[in-house]
Amino acid sequence: MERNKATGVKPDGRKVISMSLYGKDPRYTWGVIRNAQLVPVYLPEWTLRVYVTADPALSQLAVPPRIINKLRLLGADIAIVPTGNTMAPRNWRLLAAVDQQVHYFLVRNADARLSEREAAAVREWVSATEKNESRAVIHCIRDHPKHGDHAIVDGLWGGRPRLLFERLNNYFTNVTSRSPASKIVKILLTEVLWPAVADVAYCHDSVSPCHLWVPASSRHPFPTARSSQEYLGQKFDEHQQLVSDDANQLKSDVVCPVGATAIPLLLTLPKLRPTPEVVTRPNPLITSLYRINATRAK
Repeated sequence: MERNKATGVKPDGRKVISMSLYGKDPRYTWGVIRNAQLVPVYLPEWTLRVYVTADPALSQLAVPPRIINKLRLLGADIAIVPTGNTMAPRNWRLLAAVDQQVHYFLVRNADARLSEREAAAVREWVSATEKNESRAVIHCIRDHPKHGDHAIVDGLWGGRPRLLFERLNNYFTNVTSRSPASKIVKILLTEVLWPAVADVAYCHDSVSPCHLWVPASSRHPFPTARSSQEYLGQKFDEHQQLVSDDANQLKSDVVCPVGATAIPLLLTLPKLRPTPEVVTRPNPLITSLYRINATRAK
């Protein structure tokens, strides 16, 4: 990968921003291109990895070659999802979470945009992991009222694959063996991921009630102030215009006192106990998650 001319930083591929891209909708194709331009500006040590299909027969999912070429020119890593994969295209980006060569990953939406507020939050999370290797296994962001009742917002979270594997292997196998691939995100985030990593989560939260998420120590204020009516996860079209006016729902950031007591909502979530039968039986979906990363664009 080429060195960033402005910062002198050369990404090593160990910090990955993961996105799925499929089809020809300019909202998403141009959205990924715009994010590829923003990565060197806000997170120069990170690499944008874009997952696309390898099957030319799936014309409705194929990304135009000119888009792929442009992304490569901008320094993006194009990861090919093999033919026969049964994951929903939107979920391809989750493959970065099981890539053991990656040290840090972020799962992001193609129609959102990177920003300085987001970059500052990510840098603070990474810094926290460097101070305490066993903590801050995942990073989550809640920055709009619609995020407040989600422990982990799809498209606004990240983590450290090796430590996630240590915590989730058996639970992950158990849940996905009982559930269709189309529900994998909801299951992973609500029934598996949060209960398993809440005690080692590092969440930037400006909207949730202070008593909501356990433990309270997982919650942190954003290191930078909000600019006007921006929020992380905001959606844009191909013309850089907002697709929703939901920013008018923003209120003053919720600031929680240090040591605030949270209601133990984790206790209400399903407790998943993997049985020997499930854990030892190979699961095609899990196997594909770990093998797909071996197929990469040259």
